[in-house]
Amino acid sequence: MGQLWVRLAHSRPHYVGARSIILFFGRLRFALSMNLLVVGASGLVGWNFLRVARDAGHQVVGTYASHPIPGLRNLNIANAEAARDLLETFKPDAVVCCAGWSWVDGCQRDPKRAFLENAKLPSQLGRLALQYNARFLYFSTSYVFDGKDGPYDENATTNPISIYGESKLEGERLVLEATEGLALIARTMGVYGEEPQQKNFVYQVVRNLRGGKLMNIPSDQRGNASYVADLALMCISLLMRGTSGIWNVAGPEPELYRKEFALRVSHEYKLDSNLFRFITTSELGQPAPRPLQGGLKIDRAMNATGFKPSPWTSFLIPEAI
Repeated sequence: MGQLWVRLAHSRPHYVGARSIILFFGRLRFALSMNLLVVGASGLVGWNFLRVARDAGHQVVGTYASHPIPGLRNLNIANAEAARDLLETFKPDAVVCCAGWSWVDGCQRDPKRAFLENAKLPSQLGRLALQYNARFLYFSTSYVFDGKDGPYDENATTNPISIYGESKLEGERLVLEATEGLALIARTMGVYGEEPQQKNFVYQVVRNLRGGKLMNIPSDQRGNASYVADLALMCISLLMRGTSGIWNVAGPEPELYRKEFALRVSHEYKLDSNLFRFITTSELGQPAPRPLQGGLKIDRAMNATGFKPSPWTSFLIPEAI
């Protein structure tokens, strides 16, 4: 059935008419499998999105930029011609943009790169997706808020306090502009789960505690812990329903303390929580400010999809990490 959508949508291969085509057939997507192009599929979100989508029966092509994984195609989204060739060949129903620079302190040190990778390049890809009548999914962050009075819903006033947050907020604006408002913007935070590069917070906790190392944990940060497979399932559901605009898609506990999540991890993997050192965020001395109460309210996404994410899901972590 996904092929039916491709034939219909690509009967007009040019920019003119793309908006009306996407709006009309977006209503039918809940009944169809999709062809999905996952850009940045070697990272935490992209790799899991690809696996979850395939398990759900969708046809998926994934790409990587600098961390090759078997089965993925190489794509630097700065190469517009290569991106165009891939869309022309695969003809996706939706482009899922997981590419970007999520190192918060790195962004603080290099704003130029942050705005390029988190805003300019995703918006260029979004514009290209529109030209090929494909939906576009862009992942954003709770860092678009200052964290003074969270948790936040989708209508809350944004006020980023870091370069990372500023670059992602600009990414939201540019992507929506490039896609004529048709993009799906998924704000999330605290994403964890199985990951090829083993970088997310759960891996950090397990790696440090297994190694007998003390680990500083912020005692004053609150927000959602989001299991990545749940994030993917909710976003796929929203894409299939033809939704657009800004949506909060995250775990179910927007006021979960970071220290409580760390203790949850140590308990699950039977590790020594005495190695935690709970200190304030200011004591960490990080280059970029962090929102302290940056949780996201996800009632709207749960109501739309009928799916409630899990507060905690364990996954296998190899002994040697």
